[in-house]
Amino acid sequence: MILESVEMDGVTFLKMTNAVGLSVLLSDYGAGIYEIRYLGEAMNIAPKDKKAWLKSDAYFGKTVGRLAGRVANGKLDYLGKTYTLSVNEGKNTLHGGKEGFSYRLFKMDVVHLGDGVAADFYLISPALDMGFPGECALRVRYFLKEDEPLLRISYQSKVSEQTPLNFTCHTYFNLGGEKNVDRHLLHVKSHQSETYDSSLIPQGFKASPSCLDFSEKKRVGKDIDDPYLLNSRTAGYDHCFLFSNNDGGVVLSLESEHFLFELKTSLPAVQIYSDNYPHPEMPLNNGQREERHSGLAIEPVYAPLDYHAMTALPFETKKDFIEYHFSKKGE
Repeated sequence: MILESVEMDGVTFLKMTNAVGLSVLLSDYGAGIYEIRYLGEAMNIAPKDKKAWLKSDAYFGKTVGRLAGRVANGKLDYLGKTYTLSVNEGKNTLHGGKEGFSYRLFKMDVVHLGDGVAADFYLISPALDMGFPGECALRVRYFLKEDEPLLRISYQSKVSEQTPLNFTCHTYFNLGGEKNVDRHLLHVKSHQSETYDSSLIPQGFKASPSCLDFSEKKRVGKDIDDPYLLNSRTAGYDHCFLFSNNDGGVVLSLESEHFLFELKTSLPAVQIYSDNYPHPEMPLNNGQREERHSGLAIEPVYAPLDYHAMTALPFETKKDFIEYHFSKKGE
């Protein structure tokens, strides 16, 4: 394993490269992924300018928390109490609020394990931080296996009082540095997708309409301009999909002409966002410039508003994981 580290404006970037050509460039700011490369080719997008990446409000590759997704009117109704949260999207709370975990500097440590290396990121969030109940101590671990193109992200948290937690990694995938992902093929092990009101607040899962049906592999761009999506204000995909069966196997795959990405996770659903509101012509780290659908954000999550499933109990350890596997087609 090759490890390289650089600092910039008080932020550390750590690059880990394994023996089979998978490398990941991590940052202690937002406990985030800046870049993933496999066999020298970019697997994700982010602003080329690292300073722009640090300041970006698009969550490129960063850890999202305490709650991924939107909370209506910044009011969390939980266990008979209403908590007033930080609002950062109109009157609503998105991805944890104005200073959610994506905007925090984590403590970092590197751990050498038997079959790879882990970068651990630590954060303690005090009670009522951004309005959320209870203190939360979080460890985000990125484990890169030495002899396999596999990156595993694990979340381990402890809380001082009962509270909901819903962490994810907001990586935008684009396999091989293509202009956009419209020609990528997407398969999701799901038959149900979330419905939303006019402010994109979740309203419950229903059987996926044809434009949101990826139960059979199809091109990302095939139905992305369907009237159903245009009328729902998402201008593309910004939807949560409930896995029909998560038995520990692959629940989602994305493939370009030359590369295949496969996802495993302990989480029951996935939010998919098709970079619908880009910064036009912004240089990206894959050599392209940002446009609509430059990348596909794939964010494993708990089902929206399922605070029971999200609940962490005092002095118990809550654990979840996300696993990325890359391969080159034809090999």
